[in-house]
Amino acid sequence: MRNPYDEQQTQILARITNNVVKLNETLLELNQKIEEINEMNNDLVEFSNIWNHYQRNANLYLASTNSLEPAAAKRQY
Repeated sequence: MRNPYDEQQTQILARITNNVVKLNETLLELNQKIEEINEMNNDLVEFSNIWNHYQRNANLYLASTNSLEPAAAKRQY
């Protein structure tokens, strides 16, 4: 005797499987986008570090040559 729910359960499992496949594809795409964003953020962090070192060195040079203005010496970035 055939189970009347077999066909319905098979259809539900097929829908679940298709949804999981779509979800997996979407998550892979999301991971790729997040990796791209992280690479861009790493570039920004590196640029920020370079800029901070440059600013610190410029302030040290100006302070050592007595060329630093008092208002500029107090400013923090």
